[in-house]
Amino acid sequence: MNRAASRDASIDGALRVSAVVVMIALIALLTFVPLAANDFWLQAKIGQMIVESGVIPRTVLFPYTWVQANTFNAHEWLPSIIFHLLDRTFGYERLLFAQGAIGLMQFGLCLLLARRLSGSLAIGLLLAAMAMVVANYRYDLRPEIFALLLFVALLHVLTSYRKSADWRVLAWAAPIAVIWANSHGSFLVGPVVAAIFAVGEAAEAARGMPGTALRTRFRAAAHAAIPYAIVVATMVLTSLLNPLGLGLLHFAVTLSSSEVTKTFIGEWTATLSPRFMGRLPFAIFVAAAGATLAIVVPCRRRLTVTDALLLAAFAALALQRTRFIVFFGFAALAVCAHLLGAMPWRRELERPALAAALGLAALGIALALRFGNVWGAYPFAAPSTNFTAPMIEKLSRPQMRGNVLNSYELGAELIYRTYPRLRPSIDSRIDSYGDRYFLLQEHLFIEEPLLKEFVADFDVRYMLLLWREFDRLTKMKGLRQDWRVEFADHKAVLLERIDAATKESKRPAVD
Repeated sequence: MNRAASRDASIDGALRVSAVVVMIALIALLTFVPLAANDFWLQAKIGQMIVESGVIPRTVLFPYTWVQANTFNAHEWLPSIIFHLLDRTFGYERLLFAQGAIGLMQFGLCLLLARRLSGSLAIGLLLAAMAMVVANYRYDLRPEIFALLLFVALLHVLTSYRKSADWRVLAWAAPIAVIWANSHGSFLVGPVVAAIFAVGEAAEAARGMPGTALRTRFRAAAHAAIPYAIVVATMVLTSLLNPLGLGLLHFAVTLSSSEVTKTFIGEWTATLSPRFMGRLPFAIFVAAAGATLAIVVPCRRRLTVTDALLLAAFAALALQRTRFIVFFGFAALAVCAHLLGAMPWRRELERPALAAALGLAALGIALALRFGNVWGAYPFAAPSTNFTAPMIEKLSRPQMRGNVLNSYELGAELIYRTYPRLRPSIDSRIDSYGDRYFLLQEHLFIEEPLLKEFVADFDVRYMLLLWREFDRLTKMKGLRQDWRVEFADHKAVLLERIDAATKESKRPAVD
């Protein structure tokens, strides 16, 4: 009997180690990929300026048009410094390791949260993997990944207090709020989550006292809600410790009100828009929502008010904009783990659950090796608008100086590599540039007289365009005699104004 028990323990141990190792390998494959977010270039440049001058830029600064005096919403200044320091220390090509390390840290936090709430390593692995896969399509080295870390950290704090009632745990909410407010515009999610716990735990306390006097139930509800309400107030107040002060609250509330942003910027498009519903991230979100319902429905009698509110709030948020899907995965993890932890699990269920985690992780690795991660990236290549080596070489020539009309996505890297020698017309900070200016940039590639006027007024010497804009430009026959192709690759086209070019050059004009 002892020999059989020892053999079973050995099998269980090997299965646990195998499941953890293979799952970590999957997460590494999903997150250790080259950087693809064009925002990184701008943030690293701004971080460099902050480190060198000790001052956060107050205006847009980089472009050559009137918008250079627009107010710069410096809500991501802290990650900008971090990105610059990482870039300076390791070099851009090695930053995939920093990105992957943050991914593994996120997975570790999720696993700890799910395992603590469910009491099961297998359930922890499965739910943590689900959350990471849901978030993977936006998992790039951008300030948002710090917000996701802080979101899961806050779930740790609030669920720990719900179990232990230890006030000292709640103290962690203050530094989380401060760091979050100085890192990403989603910082208001923190107080909202705390408010959900306040309302949910109050309702749960009142619900748990049927037949008692209304005043007694009200006191019980207030007693349960007060600690979380204090967290809400604390997080709101400490979030004001940022360079924008109260202005950051206004910025966060109004950021998603721009119709131009919601129309042109992919991460702000409607989740149920046809162009997103046909993509893999939407299918993964639907699958995760289905898996969550498959857990919630049979466990509905154990569903607390807090869990129901948390799930409903983040499901509704996820259905608003594509970028909010990432929060749903982590909220669903906390709810599902809490429900499963309340079930009378038997020891024999852990082994098949571990086997399932191992099998699914192996399948995920096979799919990632064949098709890349959720947005098609591999450890050796990732789809992006980053400049190719030949384009970088062309732009690095010291004699290239002046104003550049550029595609929206290319402005950040142009600033990083060439500013102030070359100045862009726009970069990725649409919130600081404003809707009218963004639309003007779009119309430049549609209306030839407007483009000619812009070029003349601002002495534009070069154009750096994605093929999307270049194809529009070729329809303007009157411009072919004024511009020539300096360089083109599979990503972008560099044009030079002919009257600014060397006379003896015989390169072809725009065709």
